Amino acid sequence: MGADVVPRDDRAWPRSSLAVSVLLIVVALGAGAGLAFGAAGRGVLAVCLVVGGFLVAFGFGLVTSVPVMREWIAGRDMPAQLRLMQAAALVVAFVLVALVDVPVGWALISGLTGGVLVVNVWAIRAARANRDLVDQSEARAASAEPGTDEVDAAVDERGQDEAGQDIALGRILRDTVRVERRRAVAWLIAGVLALVACGALDAPWSAISAIAFIGGLAFLDVSRRLWAAWRALADFSKAATPPRRAFVVLLNDPAPKTIRPLLGVWSEPPVPKGGRLPEPEQVYRCDDELDALMSFQGSVVVHEAWVDTGPRRWSKPSWVAADAGIALPHRTAVLGRWYMSRLIYGERPGRPERLTLRQPHPAGESTPVIVEQHREGGKFLAALSGRVAALSVCGLLAYWLI
Repeated sequence: MGADVVPRDDRAWPRSSLAVSVLLIVVALGAGAGLAFGAAGRGVLAVCLVVGGFLVAFGFGLVTSVPVMREWIAGRDMPAQLRLMQAAALVVAFVLVALVDVPVGWALISGLTGGVLVVNVWAIRAARANRDLVDQSEARAASAEPGTDEVDAAVDERGQDEAGQDIALGRILRDTVRVERRRAVAWLIAGVLALVACGALDAPWSAISAIAFIGGLAFLDVSRRLWAAWRALADFSKAATPPRRAFVVLLNDPAPKTIRPLLGVWSEPPVPKGGRLPEPEQVYRCDDELDALMSFQGSVVVHEAWVDTGPRRWSKPSWVAADAGIALPHRTAVLGRWYMSRLIYGERPGRPERLTLRQPHPAGESTPVIVEQHREGGKFLAALSGRVAALSVCGLLAYWLI
């Protein structure tokens, strides 16, 4: 195990996780038995499908979860391909629930859940044995790392050689505004073209409503992103208030259907105390496309960064800039401090990535360093064609289903 890899202990789970997992395993097994009993009236084949599906899914959950948990307990990243396999199995199970009369889909869901929970129980017990190892590793790291004053002195000694670069923040923000404006215009034109085509073809009201609803939602979402990027650029260009140095974590939100990452901000380096990381002082939802600072559960990375400040103490920062890239906060996360603290309180991050960039200022971009580019969405005509096609498919689906 590498010097920077710290194993997990059971503090990464809530205290009641072991008992709850055992209870849910019993529920999953009972659900499988109940489904098999309920399928008895449909014949032997139905019972065999339900029992076989439950056992196959249970074994699949075990086989795919064990390597994931082993890597996570060891303090390394979890294999993404195995998690994707589990997600694909759930999708297949829900499709079978919708299309097959025999409850084999529910048996697959129960079996997969039971297998994953069995591995979770094993992982909690294994992580409990790691507590002494984690405590010893944290003690060694604390004794080996210099204090804050010593680190600041080391940064000052580096002088302008390392800390004398400018970040092209204004250029990145202008690029972001341009990309989001192009996307907004593409959605607007695509919606108009699709609606004009519906009128010319005398399409039913269900197709027109679906196209107008989905196209309108997409346009509003992109317009909101455009507004946030424009406000960030305007705030940076005015430079009315100087940014402050802080420590940030841009965390991928593991919750299903949640796209925007969470940005936690601390005034001091977040160091585990009493077995857990301190709660962030502020938490924001950020642009999901400017993700160079992104880290994931199990491998959280702390960055020292310049954080924009507003006219009031509680003002939302328009931008955050670190050596590795930038983040654009869109809004304050609802219950963000509590939620993010529950996600990362068992993390053991390494030393924060040091900030070597000068304070961003619009007057200091003569020879800037570009640390990140906003991801382009392709040529305008290609983007427009894709949106027209997507809206057309939505209209056809609404025509067939409604």
